[in-house]
Amino acid sequence: MEMKRKIMARGDQDRLSDLSDPILLHILSMLPNSKAVVRTSVLSRKWRLLWMSVPISLDFDFPIHGSENDNLFYLASTYRELYYWRNCEKIQRFRLWRLRYEDRFAKDIDLWVHFAIKVANVESFALGIIDTNDQRYEFPQFAYKNTKLRDLALWYCQLNPTGSVNWNSLVSLSLGSLPLTDGVMEEVLSGCPNLECLELDCVSGIHRLEISSMKLRELSIQDYINENPDLWLEILAPYIQNLELWGDSSEIRIRQRNVASLVTAVLHLNFGNLEKEFSYLKELLDCVCHVENLELGPWCIEVYSYSSVSIIRFFFCLGLFICNGIISLITLTNPLLRII
Repeated sequence: MEMKRKIMARGDQDRLSDLSDPILLHILSMLPNSKAVVRTSVLSRKWRLLWMSVPISLDFDFPIHGSENDNLFYLASTYRELYYWRNCEKIQRFRLWRLRYEDRFAKDIDLWVHFAIKVANVESFALGIIDTNDQRYEFPQFAYKNTKLRDLALWYCQLNPTGSVNWNSLVSLSLGSLPLTDGVMEEVLSGCPNLECLELDCVSGIHRLEISSMKLRELSIQDYINENPDLWLEILAPYIQNLELWGDSSEIRIRQRNVASLVTAVLHLNFGNLEKEFSYLKELLDCVCHVENLELGPWCIEVYSYSSVSIIRFFFCLGLFICNGIISLITLTNPLLRII
């Protein structure tokens, strides 16, 4: 305000306000945070409502080491924030993270999900809950139908759609620390025809992951939890181009014909029994021998050390077809193998 009075006292023209609205909105979108955008409403009459059209992001990170009173206080402040932003025309991203969940908070989370998905129609929504007492939040049925969402991340939730899933615009889906079934996974994937990237982290309950979409090109699985030792997780993804396996994911089975389009494979696996896992790694490499880029993590290299076979000799051990494939790729790609 002081700067504005000095400018007007000199008789200078307010050239900034003379700019077109699209340019002003672009300038406002570059401010460090949403509240700084709102403060610009005092600059002039033209700017009074301009902030409402600026795309913003709402981030709520609950105090991870706070007391129960801290949790409740932050919960109340979240409601004040939602009331504050209720008239904003464009909320692009809504992220709520690290809430120590109890069943008494279910209705609160329902309200936040409804605000984000039904009222604000955000493009990106992330809900991360901390499971402290084996109570799990069930994702509400109304949230399975939304044609605006492009990015969705859900942690420590329960997915159980009773009807069809309609996430037609969804491009990226990340699911973490939650139980699934083959049926639920199939229902979710069938409702995401434009999905390009799927991330599964610490999920359990699925034993057949079939991806038939030609648009889904990236699959990442970390710390797959297998609760039935008699079953494996079988991946059938003929159009996947990038596959990443991280952590404890040694109970995953892949066949080369089921990943025929694979270009890049990243294997950062953890092994407990090196002798047992050596044969598994040989089988896994057999299935990805046709890739152009292969990245192995330190535990995979440890398996090589255990076998007392050099990396190149190891590939020879996989058979003539695999050996020829690897050698030709080593010649064409510099390098094929990155040891991290």
